[in-house]
Amino acid sequence: MTRLIPYLAPLLLVGLTLLAASPYSRSQTGVLQLFLFSTFASLGFLLFGGQRFETTEPKAHRSA
Repeated sequence: MTRLIPYLAPLLLVGLTLLAASPYSRSQTGVLQLFLFSTFASLGFLLFGGQRFETTEPKAHRSA
């Protein structure tokens, strides 16, 4: 799953651009759909995007 993350952001941007350029987005329902989808994508990146950059320190092994 982590290998797909770099490809997801450009795919979402292209999808949002195509949706914004369509005639459907000029209606009230289209504007609301575009807003909700972009908010969902933004919150996903804000909430879960930092997990990829967190480093876990290796645990020190104790000798008996």
